[in-house]
Amino acid sequence: MSNHVNHLLAQWLPLKNKHKWVLGFIFKTEGSCYRKAGAMMLFSDAGHQLGILSGGCLESDIVKKAQRVMTDGVSRTAVYDDEDEEDIAFKLGVGCGGVVHLALVPVNESNQYLSLDVVSKSLSNGKACEWRCAVDGTLGECTELEDHSATPRKAVLDNVDGKRMLSVLMLPPIHLLVVGGGYDATFMTKLASLQGYLVSLWDPRPAQARLEHFPEVNYLIEDPSTEGLRLHMGEHNIQAAVLMSHHREIDAKALQVLSKQSITYTAMLGPLHRKQEIMDLAGLGDTNFTQYFASPAGFDIGGELPEHIALSVIAQCHAVFHTKPTHLKR
Repeated sequence: MSNHVNHLLAQWLPLKNKHKWVLGFIFKTEGSCYRKAGAMMLFSDAGHQLGILSGGCLESDIVKKAQRVMTDGVSRTAVYDDEDEEDIAFKLGVGCGGVVHLALVPVNESNQYLSLDVVSKSLSNGKACEWRCAVDGTLGECTELEDHSATPRKAVLDNVDGKRMLSVLMLPPIHLLVVGGGYDATFMTKLASLQGYLVSLWDPRPAQARLEHFPEVNYLIEDPSTEGLRLHMGEHNIQAAVLMSHHREIDAKALQVLSKQSITYTAMLGPLHRKQEIMDLAGLGDTNFTQYFASPAGFDIGGELPEHIALSVIAQCHAVFHTKPTHLKR
């Protein structure tokens, strides 16, 4: 199960009025910490624990504190200091060496669910938004952003009229198109789904891309035509694509469609000489792709199995979207 905030909120939303809920969120960190400011987790009186706030080491203590908030409805803050021998974090052997400042606040109709329902709607619609929440849990706001090119940035803690407010940029899941429905593509779609990506799959060959082989895929594009592919991409805001059909004509046709879209990350399996063959067949050049185009696809991690290739490609895609170095390309 993905820990992407969109997935957490999608699980919480239909249950928001059926249980008592507490939101735990990190509003400040010092030193090395597993999760940073803006990380969130939802707890219910029915035992739901959605998300993660540490490597799993602090959650048992956080649950106890969340239960107290459920009982009396009073927000709380907690500090976990791994360097303090008297602190619970040290006794639990967390080992990161940092300090985590955590807020635990009720989430209910009386505080408008801290606008988490609005955040969920924005992300589900593929829109980025800015979520602002008071550390004391008295206020939550969500502002949808018009900028579709927003990139991840650190959460900001401000003091507004004497109230500590945390501002968090919420980005929708990356939507990845996989071209090719062979055995190796099953690893690509599984790993992408684990990262919280939305995944579309297209393969015009009737014997490929069988639904039973791709249970994690969000959209199986049934129209085998390139026009059907183009319409799907326009409707669903595809941001990344991996070409792995192992078929020259299919990859070339897909490239022609991709060249007319605004794609942040494009990758094509195969050696350099194959890239040139496919580009020539498609009548395209490197200038047709103004954003990141990796061919051969992925980082060189020394692997050759399908699961290794999927790992290298998804890691490279993640690096591109998070503006991290991509010089480890094959």
